Amino acid sequence: MTEFSKPVLKELRKQLQAVLDSSGIDGFTFDIGNCRYGGGEATFKLTVMIEGGKSRQEQDLEQMAKLSDFDTTKIATVQGMRVSLVGYNSKARKRPWIMQDLTTAKQYVLDDYQAKRYFGMVAEVS
Repeated sequence: MTEFSKPVLKELRKQLQAVLDSSGIDGFTFDIGNCRYGGGEATFKLTVMIEGGKSRQEQDLEQMAKLSDFDTTKIATVQGMRVSLVGYNSKARKRPWIMQDLTTAKQYVLDDYQAKRYFGMVAEVS
């Protein structure tokens, strides 16, 4: 083999993730991300987080939810799925909000209108 292929890199990513997960390094979580490759060279993105720490998307969610009056603790029902708001991607202009299906852990992106409809705080009338 002189060049990488997608199936080979997919298997390599799984093996690298398994090695990092069983490395015995305490206090950190590792995630092997996207891969760029060409010819006989491949470059993987490695993300290291302190256990219990918040990602950039989680920090951005806290700030933007306050500005937009969104309830980050609310669990909404969308097309039969129970979902919650889990992140905000500041680089995504059209659909920056990230919601997650609580049963499958699959993530979906929302625009401002959809996020407000599902997670907006209800104004109390006094």
